[in-house]
Amino acid sequence: MDSLSSQFFIYLVNLLTVLCYPKFMTEYGNQFAQAIAEELRAQKARTGKTNEDIAEEIGVSAVTVLRYLRGQRQIPIDVFGDLCQALGVNAADITAIAFTKAQKRSESINPLTLTEEEKKQFVLNQLKNGDTTLAANYDPNKEAERDYYPDAGA
Repeated sequence: MDSLSSQFFIYLVNLLTVLCYPKFMTEYGNQFAQAIAEELRAQKARTGKTNEDIAEEIGVSAVTVLRYLRGQRQIPIDVFGDLCQALGVNAADITAIAFTKAQKRSESINPLTLTEEEKKQFVLNQLKNGDTTLAANYDPNKEAERDYYPDAGA
């Protein structure tokens, strides 16, 4: 490979890294939300409260509480405060613990340092958790195609 081709290749790799890396950076937000949910679940277990008890205290359904605590639904900040109060825990403490967990998890997910097997596992975990932010797995037209071709099994 000549010098110009080498420089272009390096430029292309750097450009792709810059363009692709933000997709991995959004992973931190997901990790933080999951860590918040984990900590709230742990506090729920310590208090012995049921989802129904918590739901009644904060004015949402038990199913909504379940989704919040599983990390399946984003927790609005006002509801987060209510959840913390219902569970008898300081919101700042939950946030600090979640922040530390998310930091540790995000440090381990640098796409430039992952092996091919780690990359595969990362993508599989993303899909398992319902994260469709990876460009190759997200097709905004898929629903329209399913509606238009219901028997295609897309």
